[in-house]
Amino acid sequence: MSEISDELLEELKDCFDIFDKTGAETCAANDLGGMLQSVGLNPITADIGKVIKDSDLEGKQIDFPTFVSIYEQFKKRPTIAAYADLLEAFKTYDREGNGQISGAQLRNMMTIMGDAITDQMYNDLLTPFEDGEGDVKYEPMIKGVMAG
Repeated sequence: MSEISDELLEELKDCFDIFDKTGAETCAANDLGGMLQSVGLNPITADIGKVIKDSDLEGKQIDFPTFVSIYEQFKKRPTIAAYADLLEAFKTYDREGNGQISGAQLRNMMTIMGDAITDQMYNDLLTPFEDGEGDVKYEPMIKGVMAG
C-alpha cells in the first residue's frame, strides 16, 4: 500500500465502507467488481472471477488491505480499450456512417457477447443514450460510459 497516495487511500476506504454492509470491516469478495468500478477501474468479469478463485476468496469476506492489494493488481493492468479503439469498433456497425447504431443491435451485442451484461444493466447504463427512434449516437455514449 506504500505506493498509494493518501487521497487515493481515503477514496478506497470510502468505497470499502460503502460495501461493508455489516460494519464488520469486511466486504463480500463477490462485490469486488462493483467496488473496483466505483473507484474508476473497469475490469472484465472473468478477470475478477480469476482473482477471486486464485486467491481462494470464493464466498468469503475480504478486509481492507486485501481490497487495496487487489485494487493495485488491477490498476497495474493495461486498459483493454481506449476511446479511439471503441470509436473504431462502433464505426464498423455504423452502416450509414451517421454516427449512430441501432439500440436493438447494441443491446443484443452487449447482452450476449464477451463480458455480457444483463438487460437491467443495459437499461441503467445505455438506454439514456437512445433517441426516440431507438438509435444510439455512439460517440457521446462511449464518452459517458468511460466517464463512469
